[in-house]
Amino acid sequence: MPRQGLDKAKVVQAAAELIEEKGLVRFSMAGLAKKLDVKTASLYNHVESLDALLEDVGLYAIARLVEVEENALEGREGDEALFALAEAYRTFAREHYRLYRVIIGLPKGGSTPLQSGAEAVVRPILRVLEPYGLTEVEQVHWHRMLRAVMFGFAAHEEAGGFTHYPVSSDESYRHAIECIAAGLHAAGEARA
Repeated sequence: MPRQGLDKAKVVQAAAELIEEKGLVRFSMAGLAKKLDVKTASLYNHVESLDALLEDVGLYAIARLVEVEENALEGREGDEALFALAEAYRTFAREHYRLYRVIIGLPKGGSTPLQSGAEAVVRPILRVLEPYGLTEVEQVHWHRMLRAVMFGFAAHEEAGGFTHYPVSSDESYRHAIECIAAGLHAAGEARA
């Protein structure tokens, strides 16, 4: 019988918190059960398996990232929206690095909820790119470049990078997004 007050949403949230605290490599159902003060077997009243739980944690993380993206874009357009999105995305990836790693570590293809989640993350980015006058294929290329820069900076910083010179990595990041913006303008103007 499930513990009173414990439900799937609480299990998923506790799992996400534990992953952020200890990392995915050190995450276990036994550790989660201890955090929730239940027996490990009791968790299976709420989740099917460890893989299913990690998929749910991934969807939880995706929902949080999409909320951050949407909030960053509110009332903004053009380059202002691009810079706001880039800052919000990088901040999420830095502050919730272990949770973000769950998102990018999710199996690709096959899962309709995961596919929908992935599309939800991309939708605000494509909305930012739309006014630059790119073709649909060009938007895919630029979206990939932008995400690579946004997460790439966060991953490099998490690994201890960008510390060898007394130059602000925030300033370097701003220059990188300026390069993306300049490239977007040039690509759009080339089509005009």
